[in-house]
Amino acid sequence: MSFLSLVLVLPAADLDDGLAKKMLPIYVKEASEYSLAIEAAPKQKLELKKEPILEWTNPSRSTLQQGVIFLWLHDGRPAALGCIFSQQDPKLPGRRVVHEFHALDREKLLVSRPNVLNEWKPQTGLERKEIPDAGTPATSPGERLVQTRKLAQEFTAYETDSEGKRCDLRLIPAPRFRYPVAKNGVVDGALFTFLSTEGTDPEVWLLVEAREKYGKIRWEYACCRFSNRDLYVQRRGKEVWSSVRSKTDTVLHDAQHLYRLFADKVVTLEGKVLARVRETPEVWWGEAVPVDEK
Repeated sequence: MSFLSLVLVLPAADLDDGLAKKMLPIYVKEASEYSLAIEAAPKQKLELKKEPILEWTNPSRSTLQQGVIFLWLHDGRPAALGCIFSQQDPKLPGRRVVHEFHALDREKLLVSRPNVLNEWKPQTGLERKEIPDAGTPATSPGERLVQTRKLAQEFTAYETDSEGKRCDLRLIPAPRFRYPVAKNGVVDGALFTFLSTEGTDPEVWLLVEAREKYGKIRWEYACCRFSNRDLYVQRRGKEVWSSVRSKTDTVLHDAQHLYRLFADKVVTLEGKVLARVRETPEVWWGEAVPVDEK
């Protein structure tokens, strides 16, 4: 386990016959098909960390959801989150593979992938906001890590389902990824997550950074949606961010397409593709198109 990145593998809670081990090569292949770059440097491909930063499962769902989280890096900093997960397909004898993304870079991302039925096209970069009354970032990486973790613990999060039922999310206190290297004004940074109580499914991501601006170093943050439910984040009891379903903030994407969710294909545990899944206005969760009928 390196100093720059921390991997969390949480209990898989009775995964059927090594499901996570069987699906991981499929997930890595899915993530590797994407090519990401920032708009200002379209020919410089961002680095994909093929070792997941988190493995999760949601055994409360009848379809047994299970997946992993990948990171794409820009100069060592998180540029995009990608979750590849799967669940039993309702009709075909395989698992439906789902892709879920969120842009993290301050600059707009360019995303490409061959032979796609569904796309992810972010329209802007992810904005950071100053953390008021957060104090001055320390000079040493070790002290800044302590500060970062304390700041993350000042944030709380919860979600509500379609019936308005509230569910508090739990913060994992150790960062899933840390980057204490000064590049392009970022002196230090860490990526945290809030998990669902129904499993180990990440619902909200929290980015905390020490950044130099106008000759001074200050603490900033950004929140990222990773759920199709309504999400709320508070700091010291005051709401600072939310993502509530609307005509522009839909189940499948937010208004700026920083967040994206779509089913992509149905596969066997051996990786054989049984069907491609195409998103349609009538079928929001996707229409399975058998490969021999394409």
